[in-house]
Amino acid sequence: MFAHSIHIDGELSLEHYRTVFTDMRQLTLLLKTLVLASGVTIFCLIIGVSFAFLLARTDVYGRRIWQWLYLLPLCIPPYLHAVTWICLLKEKGLVNTFLIKWFHLKAPLIDIYGISGSMVVLTFSYFPFIVLLTLSGFHTMDQRMEDAARLNYRPFGVMKKVTLPLISPYIFSGAVFVFIFSLFNYGVPALLRVHTYPVEIFARFSAFYNEGGATAQSFPIAVIALILITFQRYYMGSRSYVTINTESKGASIFYLNRYRAVAGLFIFVIILFSVVLPLVILSMQAGSFKSYQVAFSKSSREIITTVSLSVVAATAMICLAYFLSHPIEDRQVKGHTLLDYLTFAPFAFPATALGIGMIRFWNRPLTEAIYNSSLIVVLAYIARFIPFSIRTLNSNLKQISTSVIEAAVLCEKSWFKRTVKIQLPLSLKGVAAGWVIAFILCTGELGATLLVIPPGNGSISLKIYTLMHYGANKIVAALALIVIGINLLISFTVLSSMRFGWRRQQI
Repeated sequence: MFAHSIHIDGELSLEHYRTVFTDMRQLTLLLKTLVLASGVTIFCLIIGVSFAFLLARTDVYGRRIWQWLYLLPLCIPPYLHAVTWICLLKEKGLVNTFLIKWFHLKAPLIDIYGISGSMVVLTFSYFPFIVLLTLSGFHTMDQRMEDAARLNYRPFGVMKKVTLPLISPYIFSGAVFVFIFSLFNYGVPALLRVHTYPVEIFARFSAFYNEGGATAQSFPIAVIALILITFQRYYMGSRSYVTINTESKGASIFYLNRYRAVAGLFIFVIILFSVVLPLVILSMQAGSFKSYQVAFSKSSREIITTVSLSVVAATAMICLAYFLSHPIEDRQVKGHTLLDYLTFAPFAFPATALGIGMIRFWNRPLTEAIYNSSLIVVLAYIARFIPFSIRTLNSNLKQISTSVIEAAVLCEKSWFKRTVKIQLPLSLKGVAAGWVIAFILCTGELGATLLVIPPGNGSISLKIYTLMHYGANKIVAALALIVIGINLLISFTVLSSMRFGWRRQQI
């Protein structure tokens, strides 16, 4: 892509890059995109860190239930969050219609369209990443350091001088994830009429077929993302920043007393706006059962295709991630640090730029069979989301004692048998969690799929995105609920099977 972007009419030229870095419109667009990503990150940090602290270190009401419910927003792709908020807050949406009727307003009081609306939608979509990684920090830190600090400091002092410094790398990692996700998100700004960098990249390529311009457009945000990833990898060091545990072991609990109800209300409101409200609004919008019948009959092909491709991609990802994680974690392997960075680097490229690159690479006679088949979509999913599968498995491998691995080597010489009988069962939680995360991300992918999916094929994300522009609100809402239901059903099935298998293994 880069080589093609610096050649114009057969001559070496940096015109595309000069336009990006000198055109005031492009600089304004970049600033707007950075403001959007920064705002989402700040709001997610405020909500996510508070949420994680209440779950990990307080006696808040319903603590055990909230530890699972906060993950549910991840089962709702961001563009579906946008659909629900549009139904609620558009010009003739439920809230504005109510306010106009009861307060005799001449114009809608709230406008969901714009950068502030995008911030709200993306915040409720991505805050679970901050909660997940912050909880990981609480659960994996050495509790003995806090115990020692309590001899000299009060609880607030322990939190300030010991706990926060120990979990700050996890919080920073969550912030990097959220910032890059928001920076690259295409679906939500496009639906909420916010012209951002990813939207501009897609328009340059799809509307004007200016591949060189789209590549140059991707360059600034890709560099920003790479810098953040580099700093994040340095800051995290060898820490494990994703765990499967939901219980903090041996940690001191802060008793909230009279503030316990307020803390419970805070968590309830967050779950209400991120989970309950979207489901209720979509259910109201879909209406009768007939809408679901029509939606399924008209989109059964896209639903089956999306689920099938997501299952194949998630399975391929977790297999690749499993075999890549071992050399990354083995400090005796030369270049393990570089390999770790390289497997994280794909995260730094926008989905639209990734789609353009895949078209450039695979659209040639030798690979025409792949380019014209659904396999190109699977490859796009893997390229986009394999960093998350690798990180999940890495964290799980770090929790396996090295003495167990050394004993396995002594008892079983066959690498295959050692992997299947000993190492894989011990990694079962990480494998299941990584697969579920990969599957959910694949079903909600929109940016790259828009570009690489072969003619005649379709995904449920594309179907919903297309129907929205034709005003088919009932069908869109029904399809959205079907997607959410599929994500929940498959995730619950996989995780329940994992827990059952884990318990049988312990017995």
